[in-house]
Amino acid sequence: MTKKILLIDDDEINNFIAEEWLKSYRDDAKLRTASNVEDALTYLRSCTDKEYPDLILCDLKMPMYNGFEFIELYEDEFYPEHPNTKLLVVSSSLRKQDIGQAKAYSSVSDFIAKHSIQETFHFIFDRYL
Repeated sequence: MTKKILLIDDDEINNFIAEEWLKSYRDDAKLRTASNVEDALTYLRSCTDKEYPDLILCDLKMPMYNGFEFIELYEDEFYPEHPNTKLLVVSSSLRKQDIGQAKAYSSVSDFIAKHSIQETFHFIFDRYL
């Protein structure tokens, strides 16, 4: 069964690397990227249950709405109907405050610190797909 992934990150280079890495790593997964929270919410609202992501990767530092604002909206609107979707915060922030705040949300499965992009995605795909 195809695994569906949504990556929310305003860094187009990270998005491109994730797409290329996933193609070479897992041919049974489909990656959708959103460069901002609004695009991600629009996409999630358009998904049928069958299309809904199995895994959501969300950066914290983004313009307009940040990752924490996405998580709050996600918990209100989507999490009750999709509690099995894994939501991971993927951030270069190593601030204990950010890590603690992210892990305090019921919908957040893990906080992954960005190291090298390939190592980060390799770890995520091995662990969550």
